[in-house]
Amino acid sequence: METSPLPEETIPLLSFRRADEAIGVAALIVIVFSILWGVVSRYIFPQPAAWTYELAIMAFAYLVFFGAVAGVRLGTHAAIDVLVAAFPASWQKAIAWFNYLLLAVFFVVMTVLFAWQAWTSRHVHTIALDLSRSLSYGPLALASAGMFIQHLIVERPWTVRMHRNVESLI
Repeated sequence: METSPLPEETIPLLSFRRADEAIGVAALIVIVFSILWGVVSRYIFPQPAAWTYELAIMAFAYLVFFGAVAGVRLGTHAAIDVLVAAFPASWQKAIAWFNYLLLAVFFVVMTVLFAWQAWTSRHVHTIALDLSRSLSYGPLALASAGMFIQHLIVERPWTVRMHRNVESLI
């Protein structure tokens, strides 16, 4: 008996398959409470909390990059293929392969550059929180590697591409 894969909505958020979304949700919560505390501390206390801006910036980077991993996995990134659809089938296949390889190389380059930046900035610290800059760049390298892996899993230029998320607004 063949079982169909579970729809994405039925997989718990706190599972390994949706870890990218869970990190994004946690980052969004950190952003909201960090900015909220920054505003509250500015108007209530004589000395406002200086660390809230740094924390919100780091969390925003995590939100964007781990959200991009989820976007690659779910196939919800924007694609405008009007021009490509007008080409002959052989050209469409060539463009699909070119796009596949170009994005794979791009994700690998991003992973390497973020890993290198995390390594070289490990002794540089942030001003307010005194955290290593590696905490800013290391997770971005991990997210870039996640985008690469999800790209290899999801995108398949050797098959006919069907629109994956029909009910998506994108």
